[in-house]
Amino acid sequence: MKAPGTLTALIEGAGFQLHWFDLGRRLQALSESAAEAFEAGRAPWPHPYLRQAWTGLLMRPVAGGEAAVWFLRFPLDEQGKLQLAARDHLLHAMTLELNCGIQCEAAEQLDQLLKRSGLLYTPSMERRAVFHARTGMLLKRPASAHYGPVLDYIRAPKVCRWDTLALQGIADLAVRWKKEKALLLPQIARIASPVFIHLCVCLENERIDHRLAETIKTRAVSTLHSDTPDCAVITAAVRACSHSPAKALRHALLLQLLQDPSTAQSVQLLATIGSCCVTDLENPALARLWLNALAHTENQETFNRLLSDLLFIPQVRASLLTVLRDPGRNALLAQTFGRFLHGSPQ
Repeated sequence: MKAPGTLTALIEGAGFQLHWFDLGRRLQALSESAAEAFEAGRAPWPHPYLRQAWTGLLMRPVAGGEAAVWFLRFPLDEQGKLQLAARDHLLHAMTLELNCGIQCEAAEQLDQLLKRSGLLYTPSMERRAVFHARTGMLLKRPASAHYGPVLDYIRAPKVCRWDTLALQGIADLAVRWKKEKALLLPQIARIASPVFIHLCVCLENERIDHRLAETIKTRAVSTLHSDTPDCAVITAAVRACSHSPAKALRHALLLQLLQDPSTAQSVQLLATIGSCCVTDLENPALARLWLNALAHTENQETFNRLLSDLLFIPQVRASLLTVLRDPGRNALLAQTFGRFLHGSPQ
């Protein structure tokens, strides 16, 4: 058996229908044409994160039976394209494995090989829960048994216990936010902070509308103005709104947070903005505020990691470099950027 040219061809040749997902910054389905162009080396991965393609592959047996899932991360070259040598090595090893005559299912054979390849990774608990919820809907399966108790809690947060809720049920709610929006809108302000945080982290994968984004923003601002602002709640709200088409609302929230002393020095919040709100940093004012705040945390390691990632993305690279190369830039930002350029960790 000759090694096929792509992973898709090999998996489909083994009797599976393949669905590609990106799990880097958020869970996003990938079109067949985009996956095909990436695998062939013709186009970059559309959503690079830390210079890798973080994928979720859902394989549905054509002949029926249980679907299989792989979480693989592929190294990217300087153009954001698949490193073809890595692809060819993997395909050759997979072909040999399938040719060896082991009497087990094809998926099990390939799974054992991947465990030895170094390409497998484990997504966060929230990302795995959302992936399961989203692919369950694709496979036309009902929500998990944990969904009902979450709905009961949202309806009556003062009556039901929040600490017995399962993350999977919260993820099931997040992917069904449109259906349950009438329930969510009046209750967002009332649910316990841990539930709010998990829900927001799951909602970062959804394009929530202006009304839900506004409700979440209102809770974040209310928390910001409280006597003891909870930065975890505020950061979660930013994540929930990060993929929303309500761009002006999100910009207003980010500007407020980046100018408030209680949040502008939060490494957690700044890292979230740099990881989840990438397109917002195309805005020169936001880019300047974010870079200055990041430099003033004096956390060189985080600065280096975030900047290395973002300068790899053409859409935001120009706005960041405009700020970083400005002769009138903040002195501490200039020093921090200089250490970044010279590879100094301190």
